[in-house]
Amino acid sequence: MVANFLKDGYIVGRAVVRVMGDSGRTNEIHKVEEITGRPAYRRLLRQLAARPEARRVLDERPELSSQHVDFDRLRALPPGTLGHAYVEHLERNGISADYQAAKTRYVEDDQMSYLMRRFRQTHDIWHVLLELGITGHEEVVIHAFSWGQLRLPVSAMVVAFGALKHLVLERRWGALRHSLAEAYRAGVDAVPLLPVVWEDHWTEPLAAVRARYHVHPLERRWLQ
Repeated sequence: MVANFLKDGYIVGRAVVRVMGDSGRTNEIHKVEEITGRPAYRRLLRQLAARPEARRVLDERPELSSQHVDFDRLRALPPGTLGHAYVEHLERNGISADYQAAKTRYVEDDQMSYLMRRFRQTHDIWHVLLELGITGHEEVVIHAFSWGQLRLPVSAMVVAFGALKHLVLERRWGALRHSLAEAYRAGVDAVPLLPVVWEDHWTEPLAAVRARYHVHPLERRWLQ
């Protein structure tokens, strides 16, 4: 038990150092999430299982990956729909949904592993809802939103260490003073997003989806 605790602590500590050096090392953030997030995900699993409308995600296990989603169809949807905005976000930032769908390395429980991957996969939909890109400071801000939603330790760590690197050292005072608090409040005020089957809403206007789940874009003036 002690040996495993020390090993996990070493992996997490090394991952944090690596991410502080290069914020693009998402694989290291995944390590931190998997190791530190197990208690929080056990809580989330209990919460989802207790709500019939939320159990659908666990029962059907939808996946956002090229194997399960017709991205050409989403690309062809009218501008302003959720599906079109999602694909536009991926292409504009040069990212792939498949990377976030990769299997977990430090979680063996099948349900927990799926829920972690689902959170990662839908993370970019949250970007779309909030109108956030994927620069370092924007990732810090969206984790403030995630903390308001889910209370995951990885989000607390990204906000704490990321704010130092991308807000303080980069002198982004507006984001530090306003955007973090705004994103956190937005996360608290929004309907719980983890149980949402986004695949049902691709053709809907993005504005309607935001209204349904009580999410609104963040003020851009503080994010420059």
